[in-house]
Amino acid sequence: MCFLSEERCFDVSALTVEELLYSPRYLNLDGSKFRTDYTNEEISGIRSTIFADDRVLKRFKEAGLNSNWDMLFITFALMYIDILKQENLNLAGVDVTDLNAVGDMLGEVTVDPEAVVEFISRENFTKDEIYRALIEYAGTLQNLEDPDVFKMYGPIWNQGHFKYQEWYLGSELVEADTGKPAEELQKTGFIYDEEWIVEPEAIKEMLQGLKAQGYIVGVATGRPRQETLLPFDEVGLMDVFEERRVSTASEVMAEDRSTAAYALTKPHPFSYLWSLYVQNEALFEAAVDGRNESDEQIFIVGDSVADFYCADKIGAVFIATLTGLTGDDIITTFDELNVPKEQMLKNVLGVPELVETLVK
Repeated sequence: MCFLSEERCFDVSALTVEELLYSPRYLNLDGSKFRTDYTNEEISGIRSTIFADDRVLKRFKEAGLNSNWDMLFITFALMYIDILKQENLNLAGVDVTDLNAVGDMLGEVTVDPEAVVEFISRENFTKDEIYRALIEYAGTLQNLEDPDVFKMYGPIWNQGHFKYQEWYLGSELVEADTGKPAEELQKTGFIYDEEWIVEPEAIKEMLQGLKAQGYIVGVATGRPRQETLLPFDEVGLMDVFEERRVSTASEVMAEDRSTAAYALTKPHPFSYLWSLYVQNEALFEAAVDGRNESDEQIFIVGDSVADFYCADKIGAVFIATLTGLTGDDIITTFDELNVPKEQMLKNVLGVPELVETLVK
């Protein structure tokens, strides 16, 4: 279900790309631009620039891409490749994963978010097709020895992941999460400034009502575990959930790294199945294969195309909430996916009443 707004996650993604571009530790295109504290107005400006007034984010969402780590990585990677092409650098013997060293080789370059928009909009890419197209694009760089450094979970992805976690969790918590000490010591952490879509008490009351009627509730989220549990704990929501029915990006990423055949992030239904299966190791292979071994009637409540595809894959009833990035604008997309109008809700508080009408 959709409880927390994605807005802060998108803000942090933009700040991460900004840091990789401008920090003296990384490409250092203009070190004077980089800071560790910004006003909300400045953050809005950075996000508007990096993601081209959110057009980049919207296109990712349309493609079924749901991970902020992946969205910021693809955005930065395309900008980085575009910069290398501008400079026409001969990359023979150059370690392009050493952003600071490459930054020293650059002259005056232009960061062009429109190049990102153009690339991801040139075809009706699915999530997996975007990944493949990125590697092919990297392969067009002059004498790049290994385009696979631009793969998901590769060295450039990992740098973005760490910086995102540092921004989101803050300097004090990032080492416990990543095993790597903070590089910047002044980041307070956006985890303490989360925005709830509706009041947490109303959410808790709604969930408790569902449980009282005999329904089992769980969570399948693209957020990492710590970023899920901390806000939930603060408002008492974890009292409602059995912990093994909460599957997060942390579990997905751990399995992704050992599953070379395909990614398990949404729209793969692994996280939903893993919560459904109470993280039962005997059903792990079924979850990885996207097989629904349950006879239960399942409802998936989500605000994205990726959530719809997960529900469709496992034969669940999909309930859409209009609380995602595009708000009511996504109605047209859900219409095209044949989601019934009555299964589109303003927010999660309408779920109990709707479920009663849908139960077989």
